[in-house]
Amino acid sequence: MTEKVAKLREMAELEERYAVSYDDDVAGLGNVAVAGLMMGVALDSRKHAGLYRAIAAILEGPLGITDVEYDRLEAALKRHVEVEVGMLSEARALLEGVEDDRAKRLLEEIVDDEVRHHKFLSNLLEAVLARDMIFEQDVWDMIWRDVPTHGAPRDPYAPGE
Repeated sequence: MTEKVAKLREMAELEERYAVSYDDDVAGLGNVAVAGLMMGVALDSRKHAGLYRAIAAILEGPLGITDVEYDRLEAALKRHVEVEVGMLSEARALLEGVEDDRAKRLLEEIVDDEVRHHKFLSNLLEAVLARDMIFEQDVWDMIWRDVPTHGAPRDPYAPGE
């Protein structure tokens, strides 16, 4: 195992520990809003752990997928793309009806996440339908190609926002 792969795996474990720590910190917290926000950070930490593991696997060598896995993945992706379309529509509808700036900011984050999820899943489904071998660059393109913020939250103080 290379030093970089070892570091990636270490970071994955660190993110997992942080997620558990967040869970412990919000247990029994009476403020539902603060607890919900902290749980969101905990989920992001779990996501980061998974991404670190994925990067480590990519760096360790070529990744393949069998025909059976393609079929299973195709069915799952089609289902999830449909779900994301519905979730995006609902989140946008909620955003339009909210006046409170704090709630609006959180709904904007949700809409942004749903847009990223939909584009990512649609791009991945496109690759699966083409039965293309999914390589590292394909994964990076699927994640970032259509994302203007590249995963960073929008700056609430930037002009025009």
